[in-house]
Amino acid sequence: MLLVLGSAIKAQAPKGTLLRAGTLIVLETTNPLSSRDAQMGQNVSLRVKYDVMVSGRAVIKAGAPGSAQVINAEQRKGMGKEGSLAIRPSVVQAVDGQMIPLTGSGTSSAGTDTKGAAIGLAVVVSPLFLLKKGKDATIAAGYELQGSVASETTIE
Repeated sequence: MLLVLGSAIKAQAPKGTLLRAGTLIVLETTNPLSSRDAQMGQNVSLRVKYDVMVSGRAVIKAGAPGSAQVINAEQRKGMGKEGSLAIRPSVVQAVDGQMIPLTGSGTSSAGTDTKGAAIGLAVVVSPLFLLKKGKDATIAAGYELQGSVASETTIE
């Protein structure tokens, strides 16, 4: 009878591994992004670049899916004004399937500003050069960014 009670107590012991808030996750973009067609609030696919290990156990595997959100997207404009694009990591999938919320500053990119050239050419050659647009901002596929786990989570 004592043996049965010992087994019952052992079965109630908590399982899983605690993933602490603030744990760093290195991610990368899966597709190229451009300010030309990105929209504020749009979800962007990411993947985990390296295993996240806790007590010798991979709780988030390299290649696991994640996502980021576009937090700024401005298309290029006339008079050489460049475009801008910024994304922030939002979630990543753990080995047990649950989606882990992330925090972080994300990453941003700006296109090439050609204002000076546009104004200079307009003065010297023709006012039509004021219509010259700057470059779109881009983030290449495979671009590395970091996020941090937002709150403690138990991974089964």
